[in-house]
Formats: sequence, structure tokens, C-alpha cells
Amino acid sequence: MEVLIRPMRPGDLDALVEFWADMSDDPVVSGRIYPPTEENKRKWCSWVLKVREEDEHQVLVAESNGQVIGYILFRIRTDLPLWSPHKMATIYDLYVRPDFRRKGVATELLARALEVMRSRGATLVMITALVANEPALRLYRKMGFRDFRLTLVKEL
Repeated sequence: MEVLIRPMRPGDLDALVEFWADMSDDPVVSGRIYPPTEENKRKWCSWVLKVREEDEHQVLVAESNGQVIGYILFRIRTDLPLWSPHKMATIYDLYVRPDFRRKGVATELLARALEVMRSRGATLVMITALVANEPALRLYRKMGFRDFRLTLVKEL
């Protein structure tokens, strides 16, 4: 299977918002913190276009046989309120269609994103995953990420 990793094009947005909705509706991946309502889909699309406008390489897609099959969304952080010795990047989303999982697509997306971040001067990258999302945690650790912070939540 040949996979092309490229910057997102405006015509990819419909596929990406459906991927985001699928991810957001999965309790193992997202915890359903941000349900995929129509309003949230609109807000997410607006935010993605803003991130892409900052740097088109911050939203990368995986394409196979002319179909978008996954994406990664990240930002080089320039808006941090405090000084840090690191130039930080945050990965917000990494998604691959279920029928293309376990084929190296997420690894390719993540590797390309890390190349872009490095080329833009990032020295520290953060990504979060729910503790139940074991496949994602395995991938991130395989790619050199280490456990750093534990976030606890409580419903009120």
C-alpha cells in the first residue's frame, strides 16, 4: 500500500471533520469530552483552517489511492505565557481510518510531523492520550515519547 503524506488542502476538510467526529465520539480515544455536535464541528473546522493558515504543514494528511485516510494536527507554540528554554510543539490530533490501522500510517504521519516540527525549531513536543488508548500509547512510546504528566478528571 502506497501512502502519500502531504499538507492538508481545503478540499480535505470534509473528510477531516468526519474523522474528528469519529474520534470525538470514541470514549477510549477522547473520553467524549467534546461531543461531535454540529456546532463543535463548525468550531473545529474554523480552528483547523486557522492552524493551517499559520503554517500549512501543521495539518498533514495521509492519502492512499486518492482518498484521505488519516491526518495529524499540531502547532508550534508561539503563544506561551511563560519563558521556557524549549520551543514547544503540541500534537492535538492523530487519526487513521479504522480500515487502514496497523499498517504504519500513523507512524508515517507522526514521523513526518516530527520532521516538520524539528525543521521549524521545536525542541520539545507534547501529545496526550487517554490511559485506555493503549494502541496510541504504544505508538508514542515507540516513537520516543515518554510519560511526563498525569491529568486527573472528576465530574461534578
